[in-house]
Formats: sequence, structure tokens, C-alpha cells
Amino acid sequence: MSLHDNRVVRMARRLRKDGRIGVAPYVTAGDGGLTRTRRVLERLEEAGAACCELGVPFSDPIADGPVLQRAAERSLAAGTDVAGVLDTVASFRADGGTLPVLLFTYLNPVVGSGLLMRLGALADAGVDGLLIPDLPVEEAEPVARAAADAGLALPLFAAPTTEPERLTRTAASATGFLYVVGRVGVTGARTEIDGAQATEVDRVRAAAGDLPIGVGFGISDRAQVAALDGRAELAISGTAFVRAIHGDGDPDDEAAASRAARLVHDLRGPAAVSASPTLREQPLER
Repeated sequence: MSLHDNRVVRMARRLRKDGRIGVAPYVTAGDGGLTRTRRVLERLEEAGAACCELGVPFSDPIADGPVLQRAAERSLAAGTDVAGVLDTVASFRADGGTLPVLLFTYLNPVVGSGLLMRLGALADAGVDGLLIPDLPVEEAEPVARAAADAGLALPLFAAPTTEPERLTRTAASATGFLYVVGRVGVTGARTEIDGAQATEVDRVRAAAGDLPIGVGFGISDRAQVAALDGRAELAISGTAFVRAIHGDGDPDDEAAASRAARLVHDLRGPAAVSASPTLREQPLER
């Protein structure tokens, strides 16, 4: 599949064209079991999520706050691995799932495990992109080339401290969208979309040109999503979804998936939009 046909690229471009914002949940794969993860993907699509970041659990998640760290620990303890995550995505696709899915992982597993040489397997399973928060733009070229060859989008990250020249370079190297980190630090703490934050997003918007942007780290309620409407194409929410899915250890997979779906509805409100129905009407060429 070429990047032209890539679900993430098409979703983000459509949101950009329509001038609307979509909700992008982060889900730790295997937290509560991969059967739960599969059901969560189904319910997220039904609820109108624009895409899903599917986190591959890692023992040293440097960008993750305590909630996501504990989710990764639970998932690893349950035996989750990349093969199981890909089987879950493939099963979701086999049953007609069209929700764009990006794997969220770190550079060490990508390079150290040889995954960089097997990115075609991700695309074959139905994965649409990679998010690697510790991949600096200065080292992104070989990963970007391998991802493009496999038909995978590779959004890159920009932070509030990113200097203008580096921001321009990052936007030029990213595919799908540019991930704007809402603040310095790890995930979990609330990000207020105040005047200073809005100015930062607007600065990134100007540097990104026509490239869609997503804002993450600390997005957890409708007011924050509304504040980003017209400034960004994606409001990315992680900790709130991980908490909802875990539900204090609730063993009921359907209840967990329902909580995730309800959170999508709460965050979307009347202003946000899902790209999934359009993708379903116009199937991808495989």
C-alpha cells in the first residue's frame, strides 16, 4: 500500500480539508488482555474516533507518566508482544475494521529487535503508521525511508521548546501529521489550552503548512478539544483512555470497551468528526 492510500494520511488530510478536529485515543495494547484490546478497537471505531494510537508495551517508556507505565507493566506481565499485537490488528481488519491504527513504540525496540527490517509485516497486518517519541529528526531518515517503503506513515514530534529551524525540518520530514507535544514532561498531567499554549500551537501550525497536526499530552476533556478546534486536526488523549479501559481492574471486556467509547463521545462533542465512515465508503486498495 502506498502512502497515498494510507488510512492515517487520508484521515488527517480529510480533517484538514474539512477544517474539523478528530479525537485520537491512545490504548496500551494488551492491558487487560489482547481480547479486550480488539474489542476496544471495534468500539472506538463505532464511537467515531479518528484513529487509534496502539501502544506496544515497553519496559522503559521514558515519555510515559505513571498511569501509562503501570498499563505497560500489566501488559508485559500478561505476555503481550509485537506478534500478538499484530495478530490483534489483523483480526480487527479481517472483520472489516477500518479505523486507522498507529503503533506507538520506542526507538530501542524498533532498532534493537530488528523490527525496522520487518516493517512490511506491520503493513500486512493492517497497521497504518508508527509513532516513535524518542526518534529525533536528525536520526529519522533511515526509519522514514523504511516506513515509506512499507506504506506506513511516520508522524514526528515537536515540543514547546523546538526551535524554528528544527521545527520546519521536523514538519518537512513527518508523514501523516505532526505530533505537537502540549507541554514539556511526561504524559498524564493536564494541559491547559490557554493563551500561551494556543500561541504555541499556532506557531507549529504556521511551520507545518498543509501538514495536519495533532496535539497530545494531557488532553482529557471536551473543553480542551474545543479549544483546539480550528487550530489542530487531532486531539490526542492517552491517560484518560487508559484509565477508562482499566477501570480499576474491572475484568469485563465489554464494559471496558464501552467506557472507552463513551469517552470518545464525551471528547468529540458537536464540533469533532470521525473520518472512518468516509474510509468505509471508499475502501483502500491493498
